[in-house]
Amino acid sequence: MARADVIIENGTIVIEGGVFTADVVIVGERIAALTLDASTWQAGERIDASGLWLLPGGIDAHTHFEEPDPRMLEGFASGGAGAAAGGLTTVVEMPQAHPTTTTAEHFREKRRLVEQNAIVDMALWAGAIGLPGQTACDLAGMAGEGAAAFKSFMASSSPFFPAVDHGQLMWVMREAARLDLPYGLHAEDHQLLADGLNRMREAGRTDPLAHAESRPPLVETIAVNTALLLAAETGCQVHICHVASAGALRLIREAKARGVRVTAETCPQYLMLNTDDLVRLGGFARCAPALREQAEVDAIWEYVFDGTIDLITSDHCPYTIESKRAGREDIFQAPLGLAGVQTLLPSFFSEAVVKRGLPLERFVAMMAGNPARLFGLFPRKGNLAVGADADITLLDPAATWTVTVDDVLHKQKWTPYEGKEITGRVVRTVRRGETIFDDTRKGDDRVAAAPGSGRFLKRGYGDTT
Repeated sequence: MARADVIIENGTIVIEGGVFTADVVIVGERIAALTLDASTWQAGERIDASGLWLLPGGIDAHTHFEEPDPRMLEGFASGGAGAAAGGLTTVVEMPQAHPTTTTAEHFREKRRLVEQNAIVDMALWAGAIGLPGQTACDLAGMAGEGAAAFKSFMASSSPFFPAVDHGQLMWVMREAARLDLPYGLHAEDHQLLADGLNRMREAGRTDPLAHAESRPPLVETIAVNTALLLAAETGCQVHICHVASAGALRLIREAKARGVRVTAETCPQYLMLNTDDLVRLGGFARCAPALREQAEVDAIWEYVFDGTIDLITSDHCPYTIESKRAGREDIFQAPLGLAGVQTLLPSFFSEAVVKRGLPLERFVAMMAGNPARLFGLFPRKGNLAVGADADITLLDPAATWTVTVDDVLHKQKWTPYEGKEITGRVVRTVRRGETIFDDTRKGDDRVAAAPGSGRFLKRGYGDTT
């Protein structure tokens, strides 16, 4: 009799290729078989998935767990706990840290911290700040260390991660094209944003809506237009992060049709929240891009359904409750960013599949397959097939629950989705054959993996046998 380490039986497999009933046989860290009947296999552990859907482990390609950071507002362990509780088995971590990851030396240190502290598997973005602060050797060095992609800001974010101007943008695109790495952009136009902030300051505006009015959708659309023109010129594969502008998405759709190498992501906050929530939540809803009017939110959904938007990400930022409360009197005093890694997969399932009828195959592609392809992790990741890593999210598609802070497992105990009713609950998360989250346990004990059990994923990991 053949022997397995783990068998997940009686569940329904949901992959890009369709939906079917099968048992999953896991040997070591990988899927050894998908079979209609695993009763002839011996196993060290059998998991009954009756009534559950088995999805490829979710991938969040935009997180800010921020190590190294002396403040330790999040970290790879606590951020990974939240990710695991949300059905995610892999994240792609942004380069923001102290210092920002802009050299091979910084990248190696971040990789060491992943190997020491990670709970979920992690790939890493590399920061691109352009000449003169950075050289071609810096970019090539980070690529050689296994960077999944480069990342820049087109508008000022912080002194630790300066924005690129048009000349620097063109230079990085040429280098990224030469190195054959995707180039992710926070696409907001620097001058228009500065003008918007000045207008609010001169008018004495500090209310929540002043934040949204300082950076309307046009600020994104113009930046995306510039990025697409330069991508077409250089042949760079450009990735537009957290798009929250229907005008920008229209340009991306048209560019794709012309053969420009462009992908795009958006986040649940731009699909579930609006400016009414910004008024209600104040600093706890301050993010960049800003939350939009409901008409803009409705328009963005069209691009989820037509394939213009390739991925859904959280853009998880670990700011403290105290820092976000600073936005009560002056919205601009609250830092930019929302918590969201734990609610990413179930909230998008609820909003897209349950409420709007997004095909399950498309949901799986956006949450797993497409990010795995973009960052060089497919077919080992984002895929339920023989030979793939045994990364599996067990979802109860009928369970309805309300988001509460009591459930939060990431470090900062707040969420902008508190009180939202969601259909679809993660019951268990399996990463490379090991259960890393089990919702039948209580409190923090629901996370069943130790820091350091996560793995650093070098770009090209998906091609390894």
